[in-house]
Amino acid sequence: MKVFSVAAVLTGALSIMAGANSTATLRVSRDATVSFNGIQCANDTVPCSSLRYGLDAKLLSFRGNRDYERILLGFDLPINQAKRCILHVPPPIEPTSGGYAVTVSVTDDFWDEQSVSGYTKKIDGSQLGSVNVTHAGGAGSLDISDACIKAKNYKLSLWVDTQDAMVSFNSLQSGSPHVFTLGFTF
Repeated sequence: MKVFSVAAVLTGALSIMAGANSTATLRVSRDATVSFNGIQCANDTVPCSSLRYGLDAKLLSFRGNRDYERILLGFDLPINQAKRCILHVPPPIEPTSGGYAVTVSVTDDFWDEQSVSGYTKKIDGSQLGSVNVTHAGGAGSLDISDACIKAKNYKLSLWVDTQDAMVSFNSLQSGSPHVFTLGFTF
């Protein structure tokens, strides 16, 4: 038994020394819809952008005339030495009437899932890229390696945006296996 354990450790060490890559699928660690708009909610008594949606079962992205919702994702990374990262966009909860574009930007990690709102989190960040989802129930993926490589403190936060179409996805709180994931190669 000891011989096998030592052999397994040596084999693992040699593969690391030889530069072998490993890829892990990481589920999003925290997520929220953040509203940035001038619309009033709760019987016109409070701005919608002051409301917290971090513990909702659904994530919503929409960019309309006055209504603007973004999805905020947080990933806990196993190590700070990523080689490649692919963000996997899950299929939407409800099929859209056609295709849509998903745009992803990197942002800071200074937010809490329970309390984040349009008042506590700025619309900031550097755009990483976009992917076109061409059919209503489809999913997409986007290479965000640069953001993973530059991530600090084992954390990565991303904004997810859709153009025109209102698109809803499952959040962690939904219990669904179909949530945002990250293919993390190290």
